[in-house]
Amino acid sequence: MALKWFLPESGNPEAENLLTAFLIGTVSLYAPDLLLIEAASALWRRSVVLKDLKPADVKAIYRDLLTLPLNFQPSERLAAPAFSLAITHRHSAYDSLYCALAIEMDCEFITADRNLVAKLGRAMPFIRHLSAVDL
Repeated sequence: MALKWFLPESGNPEAENLLTAFLIGTVSLYAPDLLLIEAASALWRRSVVLKDLKPADVKAIYRDLLTLPLNFQPSERLAAPAFSLAITHRHSAYDSLYCALAIEMDCEFITADRNLVAKLGRAMPFIRHLSAVDL
């Protein structure tokens, strides 16, 4: 979802509202440090594989992402609970890392992934789609 702050995609107004609320201190945003690698991989794919973004543009986007004062949490301490969630719910360890962080922080997990919400939202009601967030 963090790349919605920089790329024209559906859900951008909601993502921008969330970022604005974070920057003015209305909400706190936490993410596993894995987000930086996931963002880099997605940007690499857009530039190298899909060729719809220039290398200079993806570098600038990544640089801008790094300037945001997000509250990154170490993935290492979340790895075991994330793995347990992944096995229990038969879902990716990547997404389960965000779920494990939300459980640890006792907060909501806001995502732009409708499939994730549909699959895991009933078992983990703290997972909410970005469009359902009222700021």
